[in-house]
Amino acid sequence: MKIGKQNEIPLFAGGGIGKTGNLAANAAALIMLGASGVQIGKYIMQAAAGCLGSETDRCNICNIGLCPKGITSQDPRLYRRLDPEHVAQRVVDVFLSFDVELKKIVAPLGRSTSLPIGMSDALGIADRNAAERLQIKYVV
Repeated sequence: MKIGKQNEIPLFAGGGIGKTGNLAANAAALIMLGASGVQIGKYIMQAAAGCLGSETDRCNICNIGLCPKGITSQDPRLYRRLDPEHVAQRVVDVFLSFDVELKKIVAPLGRSTSLPIGMSDALGIADRNAAERLQIKYVV
């Protein structure tokens, strides 16, 4: 932003988005901080495909082809457990509900999900020192 390249160079944020259970709120915060978009790979794997991995107890076998849900496996005994039609519908459902929830968050800010991204002007914090460091609004 300081060199005048905001909205010219895309910046995508990822890692832990939705881990607290609120995908839309996490994504909105990152977008307001200037991200052009968010990456939610693991969240989609868990929500739509039934991935068993989690932040605290990951199975960590995606890379060796033994996924118990059949997601990352080439073994017919394992990948037959995955219903691609069901997963595809769940992916659509997740993204549609995410869009609705994100609109609920950004609409009161006078924003839409179709406008250019980089909305740090909408952020505020009740900690004066943090507001000064982050160069965002201090709100009481």
